This record gives sequence, structure tokens and C-alpha cells, in this order.
Amino acid sequence: MNSLADIDPANVVDIDFAGAGFKTNARKHLYDWATRPPFYVLNNGPAQVIVGRYADVQEVFNDPERFSSEMPRGPGYEQFDKFMGGKFLTLMDGEQHSRLRRLMMPAFAPTRIAQMESRIAAIIDGFLDDIERKSPQFDGMADYASRLVVGALLTAILGLNDEQKKVLIEFHDVTPLMTTTRPGEPYPEVVYAAHRKIQRVVQDAIDDRRAHPRADFISDLVSARDKGDKLTDRELSDQVLGVFAALATTPRSGGGALHMLYTHDEQRRRLIENPALIPDAAEECLRIAGNGYFTFPRFATRDTEIGGTPILKGMVVRPSPQAANFDPLAFADPLRFDVMRRPQRIMTFGSGPHHCIGNALGRKTLILAIRQLLARFPNARLADPDFVPEYAGSVGELKTISLPMLAH
Repeated sequence: MNSLADIDPANVVDIDFAGAGFKTNARKHLYDWATRPPFYVLNNGPAQVIVGRYADVQEVFNDPERFSSEMPRGPGYEQFDKFMGGKFLTLMDGEQHSRLRRLMMPAFAPTRIAQMESRIAAIIDGFLDDIERKSPQFDGMADYASRLVVGALLTAILGLNDEQKKVLIEFHDVTPLMTTTRPGEPYPEVVYAAHRKIQRVVQDAIDDRRAHPRADFISDLVSARDKGDKLTDRELSDQVLGVFAALATTPRSGGGALHMLYTHDEQRRRLIENPALIPDAAEECLRIAGNGYFTFPRFATRDTEIGGTPILKGMVVRPSPQAANFDPLAFADPLRFDVMRRPQRIMTFGSGPHHCIGNALGRKTLILAIRQLLARFPNARLADPDFVPEYAGSVGELKTISLPMLAH
């Protein structure tokens, strides 16, 4: 294959990734992706290759020489630039990526996460107190899962005040506009305004930690050293913003976990009767109902192929971790939710050199959220047993809009 004109039309699929119809039927689409070779999508900006089978996704993640994380610049790539020119860890390869990862790892060390655990647990208890006060009715998203990032992670991990948290959430709320920007068009002005505000907040937080160090992630990055090396001012700013973007995946995973648990009564009762099963159950929730259908894209550095599908140099390659989690060759009966499954090597946090640096924190937060909710409200249930969720969020995300529940 020498050009787009040579693409096999039988392997081109017309999909609107941002459409409500696609998100509503995402599980059906993702299972299809998990059981077929990579295919082309030509109607969503630059030519894209969608990769869904477990082995194919793993190959993309583990071969940065052929599939680079470094995003090309210029018209057509706006929808992939969630950091608006910033370079977070996920957008780097090679020694540059390794260097930043070395500097950032202490902030995610097991000892640091253990220190944060009691703080996160106490904040989650506060959410449950609020639910108790307004019970029996509550919303599993608005009153619980969505609050994990604002009330727990932005407070416990980043140590932000209420005004700073508000600015970060405003930026997160406009990111869907970025991922649906048409090639060559500018972002809406509200996006630029939100980005300017969040840059000021991040810089103010960095300046404050330099003057007044404390036990939080930003202070860890400010003080990070590796054989005399340290993060530059720009690197600090980009990594703090990138970590916020990573933390924002937690509500999506939390919403998916709640929906799975409260539509499978027998499975949930097992966890209530035996809380020791909750860590494995959380892993199964992450496998079957993770935070979305795409991670950061890769870009082909040369003409190549994956799973038998030809790929041209410069093509956007989009591995789907969620589709990989539905591959029946990797997980038997993959659409069945089973808290006893104990799935190994799920793709939710990626694989290879870019395996999510904060995966242990994400897992711990989800385990705490499930454990404390089940312990406080063992009789909680969906308000409507036949409830069908609707999804929003950026392209690539499956964010449950609402989850009406009863506490008693």
C-alpha cells in the first residue's frame, strides 16, 4: 500500500466516535473491535487505524519505535492535543520519557500512596455522610463517583484549595470541545480561556510549594531529584496538568464500577459478605467497565502493519484498551461480569513503557470507594432496576451522566 487510495474499502468503517449512538452501544462496538483485525476510519479527521485485539494493542503499546507517542503538530491534529501544546509524560518516548518517569516515580511510590490512603478514605466517608443526610435518594455519579476527583484526589493528592479545584474542573469540562474540533479549525474561545486560567493555577501552586513545601504530589515534583537532575519549570507545569488529566479518569471508572455492581446483585452480595474479594472485584470492574475506549493515540513512524492491516507512515494509530479487555482470546466469556475472575494483565492502564504511572493510586481509590460504599449502605440499589445509562465526555471517554440510586 503506497497511499490512502490503496486502502482496502472493505476494511473502512464509518463511525462517529463523538455520537451518542456510538457511546450508547459502545460495548457492542468494542467487542467487535476485539475480535477483528485493525481497521480504518477516514471520517474523523486524519486517517486512523483502530486497534482492538489484545495482542495487537499490546504490540502497539510496546513498540514506540514504530508507534510513537509524540504527536505531530499542525492542522488536523487539534483533536488529539488535550494539553494544548504541553508535553506530558504520555506524549514522550525514549530517554526523554524515561528521564521524566524516573523523576516522577517517587511521587507514586507505595509509601506515598499508603500515606494518602487514610486521607482519601476520610474524604470518601464525608461523601457518604452527605448521602446519608439526603437519603434515601442519591445519584451514584453526582453524589459519589464524580466527587472522587474533586473531593478526594484534588484535595488529597494535589492539595488544592476550592478555587483552584474549580478552575481545574472547568478545564476538564471543556475538553470534549477539543476532541470534536474539526481539522484545521481553532478551538472555541472558552477552551483557550479555561487553559489560561488553569496555567495560572498550576503555576501558583508550584510557586506556593517552593515557598511552603508540604506532603502532596506537587511538592514531590518540585523537590524531585535524580543524580542532580530535576524538572524544569515548563516540565513541572506540564506534568502537574497532565496528572490532573489522569486523575479525571477516576470518576469514569467509578461510575462504570457502580453500574456493574448494582446490576449484578448476586455478585455485589458476595462482596458484602466477604470484603476481602473487593480488590479482585475492582480489577474486574476496571476490565469490563474502564474509563473509556481510547487512550492517547500513537503515530506510525514508517510504513508498517499490525495484525495484518497495512499502516502508512504518519497514520494515527488508536489502540483501544477497553476493546482489548473484551478479547475472548485473553479473557474467557469477556462480556460476563464475574467478581471471582481475578483477571490478569488488563489493558485499562496500558502496557509497556507507557504503563500508567498512577495505576496503583487509581486502583487504591476505586477499592476504597467500593469498600466504603458497600459497608455503609449494604442495601443500596438502583432506583430503577431497568436503568440504562447514558454517556458523555470527550471522544474516547465513557462518562456515565447519571446513576439514580436509593441508599436504603
